[in-house]
Amino acid sequence: MAFDKMKAFFADWVPKIDEELYSYLEGKIAEQKDLFNKRVLEDVLRFAKAGGKRVRPSLVIAGYLGAGGTETEKVVQASISYELLHVYLLIHDDIMDRDEKRRGQPTVWKSLMDHYVHGSLDRHNAESIAMCAGDITSEYATLSLINAGFDPETTVAAVKEIREIAERTGYGQVLDVSLELLPIDKVREEDVMRVHELKTAKYTIEGPLHLGARLAGAPEKVFKAYSDYAIPVGIAFQLQDDIIGVFGDEKKTGKPVGSDIREGKRTLLIVKAYERATPEQRKILEAIVGRESATPEEIEEVKEIIVETGSLDYSRKLMEELMEKGITSLENAPIREDIKDVLRDLAEYIIKREK
Repeated sequence: MAFDKMKAFFADWVPKIDEELYSYLEGKIAEQKDLFNKRVLEDVLRFAKAGGKRVRPSLVIAGYLGAGGTETEKVVQASISYELLHVYLLIHDDIMDRDEKRRGQPTVWKSLMDHYVHGSLDRHNAESIAMCAGDITSEYATLSLINAGFDPETTVAAVKEIREIAERTGYGQVLDVSLELLPIDKVREEDVMRVHELKTAKYTIEGPLHLGARLAGAPEKVFKAYSDYAIPVGIAFQLQDDIIGVFGDEKKTGKPVGSDIREGKRTLLIVKAYERATPEQRKILEAIVGRESATPEEIEEVKEIIVETGSLDYSRKLMEELMEKGITSLENAPIREDIKDVLRDLAEYIIKREK
């Protein structure tokens, strides 16, 4: 079976992560005396339970074990801090992207709009409360890390690490939104790659591995080894995400296919297609990309241009090269061999997944 090492690792740790995560949020719900606060946290818990592969908290554990860490109970408790950070960022991301569905279920703002304490809310108020829910969840990310039970010096270093990860991700989001405001012809491939590095590679792969290494008290060479693997593999992860967002199956992704086109996201697919397009194709891209009212037929037109210009093939080839670069970097890395096997599997899985 493909990806055996990765699957076995996730099968071992994800149930432990879920148990810790749900228990933590249920405890916070139980603490609330106000019905309004309780309702908001119940929706955060619903959202957390709605799916997700727990890649990031699993990589916290992998980073910890790979660096020689041994206190497994504590690192499971610490790992949920990263999933809580992820939930917070997704809640805000869905507001910014105006998405009503994620993982096949209503986003937090949409759920609150339709079913708040005494009925429905208007969109502005629903989004405002959802933003508060995200902010609260962000604080839980820090608090759960503090409560994991590592010694004070390690805890302070880990809190600093996760807050710096959140800071970098925020800058990546600012850049991402800013690029959407520019005409397509003003966005370059290196701009897209910078967003992918800040918003995905450093957040999804490097950040969790570094947090795990920090909790293990690892030397600098371990952090460098994790970065050498994480940056190319993380960029490949986002390139595949962008492909799935345009060409994926909505039944598998749980998110409307084509929403990236309607939102005007400056993905490599769009930037490279525009760069290689004929004048007529450029006019079509300019007219459709970023238009919320774009019809399914118009979305198909954009997809055809992405294929015809070779943009799709370009992204796929780049993904393969980045995956190989990440895997090769592990050969002499000062990391436990069994964790290297997990990371190799993950790199290959990233560019073959369908959701």
